[in-house]
Amino acid sequence: MEQLFRLEGKTALITGAGSGLGRAIAEGYATYGAKVAIVDIEEEKARAVAQGIREKGGTAISLFCDVANVDDVKRVVARVIESFSEIHILMNNAGIGMRSKAEEMTDEMWERVLDINLKGTFLFCREVGKHMIARNKGGRIINMASIGGLVGVETGNANYCASKGGIIAMTRTLAIEWAKHNILVNAIAPSHTRTPLIEKLMQEKPEVKQYFINNIPLGRVAEPVHIVGPAIFLASDAASFVTGHVLVVDGGHTAK
Repeated sequence: MEQLFRLEGKTALITGAGSGLGRAIAEGYATYGAKVAIVDIEEEKARAVAQGIREKGGTAISLFCDVANVDDVKRVVARVIESFSEIHILMNNAGIGMRSKAEEMTDEMWERVLDINLKGTFLFCREVGKHMIARNKGGRIINMASIGGLVGVETGNANYCASKGGIIAMTRTLAIEWAKHNILVNAIAPSHTRTPLIEKLMQEKPEVKQYFINNIPLGRVAEPVHIVGPAIFLASDAASFVTGHVLVVDGGHTAK
């Protein structure tokens, strides 16, 4: 049964993998046998993650990328194919938030979040999708969404929630469009997770931490490891008949 979840012989490209969720997922994929491409706009962090994986006996490369820049995306995809011959798994994790009350949100704040979160996810889907279609062996695409794309959340997140709702709609559409190529496209929708950014926010504003906890029936925020299991599942043979699905990992938040 364990073999269903193993990733030996697979190559995974993970964006936003220099820290937080992306790093945890990349390390999880490597632990389960995948060769991994660590992609991040913070090149030094990406390099450190890849080095750590190699020191543990894994295979990893690191690449700089602004996911909203189409030339960067094309270069990264080409380099990963050059290094590993194929891409079997795409994990679109890169994302940002720029909080503001809607009536005070600038055009730049709106556009930057949509560019990174939604446009960047689409660009990688498109470029890796082309490769997967051409190789004619199927593939796995996993997009990082959020419960903010499913339900209303606290003030200041109109841009973020719009981007994540768009990711969910795009995921479902691509799942249908690419099913004939056996490319399975799914999304993970976590609640608030203890990434470095969220940890900093909770330390600076204890009332925000309490707000998060009060809205999660399990009474705690998610840890990165709680997202790694679903990411491995969706990338593995265990999920070979799962596509167009949004896997909610939220401690019961949306069950209320």
